[in-house]
Amino acid sequence: SYGDPGGPRLLLMSHVDVVPVEDEASWQYPPFGAEIAAHKIFGRGSDDAKSLASTGAMALILLKRLGIALAGEVRFLAAADEEAGGKYGIAWLAANHPDEIRADWAVNEGAGLPLTAAEKLAYTLAVGEKGRLEARFLIRGQSGHAASPWLATNPLDTMGRLLERIHNYQPQRDVRLPFFDQLHYFGVGQRPTAENVDGVVLQLAAMDEALASLGKALSRMTVTPTMVSAGVKSNSIPAAATLICDIRTLPHQDEAYVRSELMSLIVDLDGVDLEVRVSAESNASPFSSPFVAQLRQATELVLGRSDMAWLPVATVGFTDSRYVRPLGVEVYGFSPLTPGSDTLRPGVHGVDETMEIENLLFRTKVNMALACLALGGT
Repeated sequence: SYGDPGGPRLLLMSHVDVVPVEDEASWQYPPFGAEIAAHKIFGRGSDDAKSLASTGAMALILLKRLGIALAGEVRFLAAADEEAGGKYGIAWLAANHPDEIRADWAVNEGAGLPLTAAEKLAYTLAVGEKGRLEARFLIRGQSGHAASPWLATNPLDTMGRLLERIHNYQPQRDVRLPFFDQLHYFGVGQRPTAENVDGVVLQLAAMDEALASLGKALSRMTVTPTMVSAGVKSNSIPAAATLICDIRTLPHQDEAYVRSELMSLIVDLDGVDLEVRVSAESNASPFSSPFVAQLRQATELVLGRSDMAWLPVATVGFTDSRYVRPLGVEVYGFSPLTPGSDTLRPGVHGVDETMEIENLLFRTKVNMALACLALGGT
């Protein structure tokens, strides 16, 4: 930490754990080599989220080196276990050492994408995140020899019908998130509604693919099959099969709502049981906050421009922020990229993950400017 612990506190969040590498041979450079090429750092975690860990730490180092006087405290957090859900990282800290991470404001991963549509530059700011649940369908059948399939009841036949229903499932459209109040900046002439939002998403796709993807994700619940298991031998019809789905919900969609929607998909399928587990509950911080204005001002100062729009979004995936908000902290997802950066970031959780050195410098500067603005720095 740095500054006056007797004043307000700004928490710079990050996590240092990473997702596994599936096939090292498919990488252009060794995934844990941190190779520098083409003004980028290549390596697992270079973006998610060691970029935040390095820029948060460097901001504190530079504030101290420069002797910047602050009327409050900047505290840096590098947690572990985020990619596995945070149980042994941020969740443990929140339960056992809440005062260490409690702050007036916090900034974490989750947004900061520069989007250009209708010749307007906008930055996304994550004010909250969608909820995450896991649905487990257990499908019972009757085992038998694969050479006489008519003497058995194959649970994979039922799974096939269930997968088709999930594929064709049309979730309720919803435009209550503040994101949809800002789309007029991009030439969207009509106010998005539940009835026209799909057309609005198509309109956005012609301008910016990342913006359209956000609009789609923030206007509906998603149900995505991700894991299947069945059988122990290729010539035996299994007695049971399991299908697991990842579910991301909007703020007002609770476990009971999810269960009701999923039950409607299996109501006439024999031998199917459903189990729903909650991994992360949706929560949010206010978009109309003085701290948000300071966050915007810090970004504008570093970029030297003030003609940008700001899009409040909910993070599609969950982050450590969900454990900090219940402590009374205003938490925002904002890990900004410079205008013109790749906004799709295909290497995150994938092959050839990279981070531009220019963006590491940019984030460090934004952190320092934000500390001065929020904590009365000179």
